[in-house]
Amino acid sequence: LIVPTQQFDPAECTTNITLSEDKCTASMGGNNHHALVLGSVSMRHGRHSWVIRIGLKPRYHVLGIAEKPLSNSTTNCDESFSWSGNQGKFGAGHDGSSRSYWQLDETIRFELDCDKHTLRMTVVRSRESHTISNLPDKEFFVYVNLFAIGNSASFV
Repeated sequence: LIVPTQQFDPAECTTNITLSEDKCTASMGGNNHHALVLGSVSMRHGRHSWVIRIGLKPRYHVLGIAEKPLSNSTTNCDESFSWSGNQGKFGAGHDGSSRSYWQLDETIRFELDCDKHTLRMTVVRSRESHTISNLPDKEFFVYVNLFAIGNSASFV
């Protein structure tokens, strides 16, 4: 299992994202409805895992993986496979809707197996897990989409 030191990539975020000095926390500022940022570590082969803690309005986060580069749009990227804190999933191959809303300071673990083409998300508090299967054979990066001013996501 590869556990890279993840950070957010300042070159792959929308203008309404503010990154912490260590680039481990992304926060939404400005007045747009969406703020996107990608992680800095490429994931194409092997197994990868990371943990994200969410803050402020936990229902207004979408977390997962996406391709680089982000499109010029502030509302989506070219292709993402992700989950929402508001009982929803996005992307292909997901296994149904989330059964619970994410809470403030929720910790969510992700496990990407590039060789088996699966992404598993586990909400640490509730142990609720979901898997997206049949991912394409592409290079992916951690993907965070924030939907409310002041929202944040941090690598832990």
